Order: sequence, then structure tokens, then C-alpha cells
Amino acid sequence: MISPERASDTVHALLTTMRRSAWPLFLTSGLYRIVAFTLLTPLVSGLGWLFLAGSGRIVVTNEEIAAFLFEPLGFLALIVMSAVGLTLIALEQACLMTLLFEADRGAVPRVLGALRHTLFRSLAILLLTGRIVLQALLLSAPFLALAGLIYLFLLTEHDINYYLAAWPPEFKWALVGCVPLGIGLTISIIWLTIRVVVALPILLFENRRPRESSKESALRSRGHRLQIAFGIFLWALASFATVGITTMFFIWLGQIVTPLLLGRTALLVPVIGALFAGFTLTELLVNMAVTASFSFLVMHWYAELDLSGATPKIQQQTHKELKRQPGIHISGHWILGGLALSLIVAAITGWFLFSKADLEDRTEVMAHRGASKSAPENTLAAVEKAISDGAQWVEIDVQRTADDQVVVVHDQDLMKIGGRPMIVTQSRYADLAQVDVGSWFDTAFADQRIPTLEAVLECCRGRIKVNIELKYYSWDEQLALRVIDIVEKSRMEKEIVVMSLKPEAVHQVRRVRPDWHVGLLSAGALGNLARVDADFLAVHSRMVTSGFVRRVHGAGKALYVWTINDAVGMTRLFGMSVDALITDKPALAVRLLDQRAEMTPVERLLVTAGLLLVGETEHVDPKTDGM
Repeated sequence: MISPERASDTVHALLTTMRRSAWPLFLTSGLYRIVAFTLLTPLVSGLGWLFLAGSGRIVVTNEEIAAFLFEPLGFLALIVMSAVGLTLIALEQACLMTLLFEADRGAVPRVLGALRHTLFRSLAILLLTGRIVLQALLLSAPFLALAGLIYLFLLTEHDINYYLAAWPPEFKWALVGCVPLGIGLTISIIWLTIRVVVALPILLFENRRPRESSKESALRSRGHRLQIAFGIFLWALASFATVGITTMFFIWLGQIVTPLLLGRTALLVPVIGALFAGFTLTELLVNMAVTASFSFLVMHWYAELDLSGATPKIQQQTHKELKRQPGIHISGHWILGGLALSLIVAAITGWFLFSKADLEDRTEVMAHRGASKSAPENTLAAVEKAISDGAQWVEIDVQRTADDQVVVVHDQDLMKIGGRPMIVTQSRYADLAQVDVGSWFDTAFADQRIPTLEAVLECCRGRIKVNIELKYYSWDEQLALRVIDIVEKSRMEKEIVVMSLKPEAVHQVRRVRPDWHVGLLSAGALGNLARVDADFLAVHSRMVTSGFVRRVHGAGKALYVWTINDAVGMTRLFGMSVDALITDKPALAVRLLDQRAEMTPVERLLVTAGLLLVGETEHVDPKTDGM
């Protein structure tokens, strides 16, 4: 175990190094990120596009991702893209380690030299990270295979939503089996990380090959792995604490300052700009410091674990030595210049925020399976509640029964909503209609039955628009055609849109009714989702960023986001100008929009700015998060 004295010496050495070398370290990190953003990241995106193009696709979504990764080309893409992504991280670490190596030898740290040295070794670094990724996959394989077997034997008899909602004994047994597997997988990955922790400096400074570097790192770390694990744990804990404290500081500052300036636009603009500029700069500096501190730790272990003594040791600094270190002198001119520059940056940032922001709320409210927090999902009661709540849209799921009826129901079977193992597509509607699908929610809804699509459209005509999701548990060539027929007989063509997780279904509707609005539903994607042939995208909230919204709108598509049930998540998305918010609580969303309508544009911007400071956190209810 690490003694307190050695831990203290290491911390003091880290602080001294960060103080003495902060400028070259931060400059190197900044320059590398510019290179990564302008050159390396586009190359990675192009590589991903080549893999997709080689498979004959432009984008892969949802369950297709798993199928693609099991193909030879997809599995190769997984390894290569993971290795390249890890290489982007490793290259920055390599730049910082090179600077620390030079400084420890007494040489003047050369920023451009470190960048040049690292980029020249980029192929070797890629081969090293490729080995690490392959080792991680091999380590993960048995755990994932066992988890798959548990799922296969315990969780495939009924629809997965039943297990998630009811937690039957077999689901609890599955958890009992999977928890130790998850712990085992985590320990295995940590073990691998410790084994290769000094492989990168060995590669960089000892002219070793990737394979030799990995093996030598495993050899040197033997007998010291507990110490390294403890050091990584303390570094991670300190990093999370630092990021959390700085974030909370800006949130606290914004909560105090901005309400005092409402109605005083001349001051409000630079204050908002200062908050954003300060938060962005602080976040960048903290991130750089976290990255640089990890590089220092790795170099410290590299020196400590060098068995030959050939590499220079990173010096341990005592309290007295720290006090003898020369301080940094900052003149009054530098302080005044910094303040003036800060004011200019704040004013420009504030002006940019105001000029680019869409200050009008354009988002419509779409009730997910009806008002499904107030009434049983996909029932006429839920649809009626969505209408009375003021939603502009209702989203429903449709499947085709064994006797060619299109019914409104989400799950593959009725276990969750009716306690019956009847599979929808294998049952006659007359039998399905006998099942009480309301009492599971509340006995007050005991009269609710599975409705047909015709009944729902009849209820909605002229009162609320309908988003029809084509639900497939196996491909059904006739489902889309039957839906088209029913919609046209109901004369609802102008009041509906159609979407599906299945790209084949989207293409089928597009081909048969090219004038209809058709959308692709997605919970994840490989490739540029904005390029798909659809009128709109309906995506999980975790996929939504300001840049993603701009790309989708720039491609001429609408954007729907699901499933948001809390005020914070709703308000954040209203401020990002998504076209529709899919929620189980339409009444809450309508009430928030009404409140925002009473605000001035500046007040709405303030709310959005505050939520952007909080960050891109997901705001979903995991129990109702599936579409």
C-alpha cells in the first residue's frame, strides 16, 4: 500500500510540475486539440463513412447496429474505430508525456517538438491501442456471452417491457446472475488498464514495438498493481470533485447574479456572456489539468517501475523544496489587460448568444402513447386525456393481428398491460378485445380494451393530430399497407405522420405514399443520421445536442425527441427549438409552454442559458423510456 509520505510527495511533485510547466502543458494540449478538431476528427469520420459505405449503407440505427457489428466488416469496424478513438486520447497523452520527459531531463520543453515527435509515432500508437482494444474485447467476450445466455434462458418468454415493469422472479434471478458478471467485467477492464498503464511511455521513449511495449508494461507493473489502482482511484475522485465544484460555482453565480439584472439588457448581455465564457474557459482549463495530471501520474509510475534505471526519475518534491520554487510574477498591466480582454470576450459572447438564439418557442407537444402517466397507455382513455391536456399530437403504436386487424398496442404480448401471454400478431382481435388492459394502471380504467386504429382515428379526427408508429417484432409486409388503407378511409391523411424503427417500413411508406410525412425512429446511430431519406427524425434525448439540432434542421428535416417527463428536460429542449417533444406528461409540457409564452424573449434566453450551464444531462423516466 502507498505510505502517506510517498502519497504526499507525489501530490506535491504533481502540484510543482503543474505550476512550473503549466504554460507549455496547456499550450500543447490546446494545439493538439486544434489539430484533432481540424484534421484527425474529420479523418476518423471519413474512416467510419468508408466502413459504412463498404457495407452498402449510409447510416445504421438501433438493432441494426448489433447486426452490423456481428458482420466481419462491422466487427473490423468496431476494432478499428475503437482503436482510432483511443488513439486520439493517447496522442494527447503522448504529447504531454514528451514535454514532461524533456522537463525531467532538464531540457527546455518544446511544444512543437512534442507535437511533431508524437505525430511521427502515431502509427505505432495506433497499433498499440489496437492491441489494447482487442485484449479488452477478448476479456469482455465471456462475460457478455454469459449475460446473453442468462437473457436467452430467463427473459425471452415475454415482452421485455413486462419484465421491466413487473420484476417477476425470473427477472430478479437474471439480475442476480448479471450483477457479478458486471463486477467481474469491470475488474477485468481495470486489471487490463493497470497492466498497460506505462506501455505508452515505453513505446515513446525506449524505441520499443507496440507488442513489446504492452508486454514490458505488464512485466513492470507486476507487484505494484494495487498501488497503481489506488492512484487511479484517487486521481478519478479528485478529477470528478474538481469538475463538480467548478460547475456548481457557475450555477450558483448565475442563480445569484442574473435575477438581479432582469429588464436591464445593457448589463444582462455581458453578464450572460461572461458566465458562458467563464464557464467554457474554466471547463476547458480544468479538463486540460485533469488530462495533464494523468500524464504526470503515468510518467511517475514509468520512472518508479523502470527496472533498469535507464530512464530519468521524476523528482519528488518536499515541502521545503516547494517553498523554494520561484513564484510567478504578474504585473498590474497584465491584470488590467486581462480584465479588459475578459470584458470584450464577455460582450462578444453575450451578443453571439442573443443573435443566434431562437427566442420563439416552436415546439409542439406530442403525448407518448396518449397521456400515459394519467391513463393506461395506448387506450382511448389515454388519447382523450391527451386531448383534454391540450397536446397538439398523440403518438400511438400499431401492430397487425392474426385476422388482419390493425390494433393500437406497444408490447409484443399482453403480459404487462393485461397479465396474459397472448402474442398480438398471433391472436385474433376478438380474443384480444376481451382482455382488460386498464386495471394494471388503475381499477378505475377496468373498462379499457385494446382499440383498433380506426377507433383511435375516429376519436382524434379534427381534435388532435396522430403520429402512428409501425411496430415490428418481426417483419410484416402488410402492416404499412393496411395502415395506409385505414388512414385514407378515415380521411385523416392531413392529420397524421408515420414513423418506425425499421428503415424498411419507412422506405415502404415513402414508396407507396411519397406525399406523406414519414420519419425514422432512432435510439442510436452509426453515421450521419441527418442523411436518411425521411421527413423527420424521432430520437432519444441522449442523442440531442445543439449541433445535432442544427444538422437535422439544416438537412430540411423536423426533429422529435422522446421521452421527456420532467420540467428541466422539457425546458432545455424548448430552448433548443426541437419540433416536437414526446412526453408521457403532456399537461406539464403544455403548462410550461404557456408559462414561457408569458416571458419576454430575454427571460426565455436566460432560462435556456442556465440549463446549458447545468449541462446536457438526460431527463427521462427509465421505466417509460422505450418507444
